[in-house]
Amino acid sequence: MAKADGGKPIITILGLGVTGASVGLALQQANAAVEIVGHDKAPEVGREAGKLKAVHRTEWNLFNACEGASVIVLAMPLNEADETLALLKDDIGDGTLVLMIADVLAPAAAMLAARLAGKGHSVVGHPILNGVGGVIAPRPDLFDKVVFVLAAGAETDPTALELASNFVETVGAQPLYMDPQEHDGIIAGVEQLPQLLALALVHMLANGPAWREAKRLAGRTFAQSTGLGRSGESLARSLVANRENLLLRVEQLEWELAAWKEWLAQKDAPAGEENPAAAAIRFASTERDAWEAQAFLKNWDTGPTPQADTSGGSSIFRSLFLGNLGRRKQQEPEKKQ
Repeated sequence: MAKADGGKPIITILGLGVTGASVGLALQQANAAVEIVGHDKAPEVGREAGKLKAVHRTEWNLFNACEGASVIVLAMPLNEADETLALLKDDIGDGTLVLMIADVLAPAAAMLAARLAGKGHSVVGHPILNGVGGVIAPRPDLFDKVVFVLAAGAETDPTALELASNFVETVGAQPLYMDPQEHDGIIAGVEQLPQLLALALVHMLANGPAWREAKRLAGRTFAQSTGLGRSGESLARSLVANRENLLLRVEQLEWELAAWKEWLAQKDAPAGEENPAAAAIRFASTERDAWEAQAFLKNWDTGPTPQADTSGGSSIFRSLFLGNLGRRKQQEPEKKQ
């Protein structure tokens, strides 16, 4: 296994935006015994990551950045990741873990399978950064107690999934294993449908006759409701990549809006009954408040997170591969002989 000059395994982060820079900062906060190398195609982004000391060094040449890497983290939009993998596919070793961070996992897993066919150390992941309780910006605690979904392809070696899980725990997150299709179906509702609604709202208002005046009256509510947090090109590719699941959610929304239209049209409720619109508002408001409280505390009504198999050779593989990664885990009691 190739190592840095200091004898440490190399972790390369491709894409030094909020996610990539935070991964580097979190690894350093965990005192991981690794050399962290960063690369970003935008020079100004790389320079900013350098100022933040998110990586130990940056490489402007993609191939130099990945040379000898034990782990390669791709933290970039799907289209950029595909282009990057197309360039690197012949230079990535069979034992190198490739962790691709994406918001839709099935397309990402298919991309890895196509670009890295026969190499079983590829895993896709999605950290759920809800932003409740703080600003989403590069920082070492960005992933603390965050749910980090992990998914494997048909060819993924179990040791790769365990190593990815250990990596996720090292940056402070909580691994959650899901089928890519299941993940993407849920994400279509809780992430992509709100993004689509934001786009639809702006599109509707901007095409209306009163947009000039509306812009002057649009305030905090409008800003919060229409914020996207990413480029239109990147968002378009993500929505299109998950279009089948998103179309199902749009159909559900059409039925829901039809119901709200009917409820709002009812001026008076029958004697002794609550107005249906008021009842729906109360229910939705209560559920939303409950979610925000749980998200702020990062405390969910779910069972314990499934753990990867850490028996036998896997544990040895992990300790050899990343040194002290995983020492953040709670120590298990020693077993009696």
